[in-house]
Amino acid sequence: MIYPNIPEDKDVQAALGVLVIRHGHLEYILRMTIKSLCNFSIKDALTDTNKLSAKKLRERIEKEAKKKLGQCDASEKLLELLNRSWKASDKRNFFVHNIWGHELDGPLLIQNDDFSWRPAPSALELEELSREIQSITKELNQDRLEGILFEELKKKNSH
Repeated sequence: MIYPNIPEDKDVQAALGVLVIRHGHLEYILRMTIKSLCNFSIKDALTDTNKLSAKKLRERIEKEAKKKLGQCDASEKLLELLNRSWKASDKRNFFVHNIWGHELDGPLLIQNDDFSWRPAPSALELEELSREIQSITKELNQDRLEGILFEELKKKNSH
């Protein structure tokens, strides 16, 4: 029998907290990417994307990028970042939304999507995912503010 439980390891708890916050940063930058693609104000972008999940934000970005950018290096780079974002969010969702537990006096486990159990992630595994999310967030924001996406949008908006 598996008993639901919270990780007692303070490093795992801390790594989970950082992971959740970093994913929130990613969601915010996804919202700001919609701002850039749609030429919205920050307030309008936040209002327009309020309560949208990361999945819905990525779908919206892809739709807006196809409409605004067409096929170009900037859209290809954006789609690559969205794909990396999707994979990282999927891993994060697994750790955040699945049940953590243990058998009596057993190691900490996490339930798989097929309801089987596997060893819970280590703090290191959670930290690696957090760093990947941070990297995607930073790269997306840089492209949006001064990189390839910024340059392509500047060209499109000047015509």
